[in-house]
Amino acid sequence: MSDTDVGHPDRVTHQNLLRDRLRSQGVDMRPLPRLTDATPADLEWAIGEARSPMLFAGLTDAWPALENWTPDRLAKSHGDKRVTALMGLPTSGVLYPGDQHDYERQLTFGEFLEEMLRDGPPCYLAHVRIEEILPPEDHDFRALLSPEQEAVDTRAWIGSAGTRSMLHSDLNDNLFVQIWGEKEVVLIPWDQTPAAYPFPDNLVNSSLDLAHADLVKNPLLKDATLYGAVVRPGDVLFVPRGCWHDFRALSPSVSVNHWFGPPMPFQEYAKVLLKLGPTHWAAAARDFVRHGVLDRPEPMNFFFSPSSTGKRLYDLVRRGDFSHGNSNIT
Repeated sequence: MSDTDVGHPDRVTHQNLLRDRLRSQGVDMRPLPRLTDATPADLEWAIGEARSPMLFAGLTDAWPALENWTPDRLAKSHGDKRVTALMGLPTSGVLYPGDQHDYERQLTFGEFLEEMLRDGPPCYLAHVRIEEILPPEDHDFRALLSPEQEAVDTRAWIGSAGTRSMLHSDLNDNLFVQIWGEKEVVLIPWDQTPAAYPFPDNLVNSSLDLAHADLVKNPLLKDATLYGAVVRPGDVLFVPRGCWHDFRALSPSVSVNHWFGPPMPFQEYAKVLLKLGPTHWAAAARDFVRHGVLDRPEPMNFFFSPSSTGKRLYDLVRRGDFSHGNSNIT
């Protein structure tokens, strides 16, 4: 079934998908490898041997979450819980005009779900530890992974149509599961990081808004190979550590993700940092002093703000832990 087929109660015909726009500009935009009738053994192969992004259609169709985490049911079962949500989010650009905290609002989960379903500015209940708001018995990542694939963190992502993760990279392997609604994802392999145009001060956040990519100013995109897909309820997406990914909600959406396994070794990160050149080296040296030695707080103006490259290098020297701030990555 193609990404424009209709036949699911939550499925609509999608026009002007991000990957179609990129393809029309001359970007080598390919379908993400997709496996139907998948089993956990297929996922284990992708994680252990293939080491490339892959979509496993319907692998979690049996999860109770697909029935229990609709907005109506969540409002009835958990609507009184107090949450901190990001409201009135920008619809374009990569950085917040101000600080992330400027968009935070306190409200009940039920009130947020009502706002999520309205046709208004994007709102996001993002990066929430799953046990804080949703019943953990409704999902089971342990059934998908081998015991040696140690869990790092599990998060829920609940938001309106139009919410965006922006193009970024994580230092741990990642399983992303769509529960309700649909999202589009575009990915760039880690070995093509220069084409993602990372910020000089933050190697895992891209300066590109792919929906408004300028291939004259960013010509490396034309030399890269990108992958895209629509992720639907029950689908599992494996994103290997380092792989750049950009999620955009095509409808109101409920998703969860699960980071696992050891983080990317510093040596792999350093190779890319060296390739990026003096501008990135200078920013890393500055933030090593500013946010490491002087311990000044880091700004929160990314859509999701992990530690800067310089702070990571400081943590490596000071604590022997390059991924000390990895829990901030999304």
